[in-house]
Amino acid sequence: MSNTEALQWAAEADDSLARNEILTDDEIIRTVTAEDDDNDDVTPVNPIKISHSEAVAVLITSLHWAEEQNFEAHEIMLLRRLRDRAFELKIGTAAQKK
Repeated sequence: MSNTEALQWAAEADDSLARNEILTDDEIIRTVTAEDDDNDDVTPVNPIKISHSEAVAVLITSLHWAEEQNFEAHEIMLLRRLRDRAFELKIGTAAQKK
């Protein structure tokens, strides 16, 4: 870094510090605590239950779409692995019910 670049960087850093408010430790803690309190108002989302059969159907459709779009082989293989895993879960669930 040349002297000119170093001086320019230092000037920009000084300008940045001048624009920012300098807080005490207590003020920083109050600010962070207030931000954490704001996050408590978030309503949790109830996840939608998707059956293994639905997952298999969606993955089969996704696989056909990916093949039509000429996706790369590793991407298609990933969809196949996901489809196969969903099918295994479907079969396992059906076997447990019997």
